[in-house]
Amino acid sequence: MPTLNKYIALQVLLSILLAFIIITSIIMLVDFVETSRNLGSEFDASFLAVLYITFLNMPMLVEQTIPFVVLFGVMGAFFNLNRHSELIVLRASGLSAWRFLKPALTVTALLGVLWATAFNPLASLSQQKHKEVANKIASGGAQIKLVENDIWLREGNADGYVVIHALSANIENHILYNVVFYLFEKTPNGTANFTTRLDAAQAELSKNGYWQLSTVTENQDGKEPRQFTTISKLTNISRETLRTQSQSGKKPPFWQINTEIKKAKNAGFDTTRMVMHLHKLLALPLTLIAMAVIAAGASLNMAREGGTLRLLIAGGALGFGVYFIDNLIGAFGETGTLPPVVAAWSVPLLVLSCGLIFLSWVEDG
Repeated sequence: MPTLNKYIALQVLLSILLAFIIITSIIMLVDFVETSRNLGSEFDASFLAVLYITFLNMPMLVEQTIPFVVLFGVMGAFFNLNRHSELIVLRASGLSAWRFLKPALTVTALLGVLWATAFNPLASLSQQKHKEVANKIASGGAQIKLVENDIWLREGNADGYVVIHALSANIENHILYNVVFYLFEKTPNGTANFTTRLDAAQAELSKNGYWQLSTVTENQDGKEPRQFTTISKLTNISRETLRTQSQSGKKPPFWQINTEIKKAKNAGFDTTRMVMHLHKLLALPLTLIAMAVIAAGASLNMAREGGTLRLLIAGGALGFGVYFIDNLIGAFGETGTLPPVVAAWSVPLLVLSCGLIFLSWVEDG
């Protein structure tokens, strides 16, 4: 029996690898064409530069399709065993589908653990490098690091708090551009009243613990706007906090998620998206197991004549259906409509339950 388990596990692993190569090739081709259109035409990027950027972006894109890889890989493995009558021999010898499904589930579970703990950090680093290289090409080779999304910062003390909003930033030089400071003061009854708004062309964070604002307009309720060339404001925001919050819209690697969640909480930011990301990674092994069960149930009874087309259609329909539902529920989790734990784990559990029920019906009638 160990020999049989090893053989089936090897077949499943090779089939998943083949599916990975095919899907990755398609993704890279599409991304290469898109990158060439954006960077090659607008910024005259070379062929090698576009290819390099495509390779850097590939891990993050592939990470989103790993359930498809497992689905088609397991379906291909069992269909191939069916085509060579190996499953027929196994079932004729008295083995049930549950016995030779075990190696496939073991392989997919280990793949999910490996993907979440090792490949995800690699994908995060690769994505960060991808953005740096793309920004460098778009800026004509200047060593800058711009943030695409808005930056929101918040700091408070016993007297009140300040909310800071910047449209973009040079993180390497700790400078915010097109920035607005909203100042609030606490009242004796504990509420906060808005007092002052400072609009600045840029704000540089000094290592000595203050913001240096340039080209500033100050607005206070009931007063005329005032113009200042520069204004200095004390702050308890560190440069490390600025770097962390500039990446708040991104998904940190697996081993850093808990640390980033704590930092975001201490800074007063919502951590729902990061908590959702953490649970999605924790649920990844279960998701892949569920896809393997669905794939086994769909492929075990495929006829030898004309079964390939039916297999592809069934796999594509199942994969896109699960992907759509998972993203829909995940969106509810990221917005806080559903608890992140429920949003991340409900779809894999539902798919696994449906797969087990369907496989039981196929196997036991």
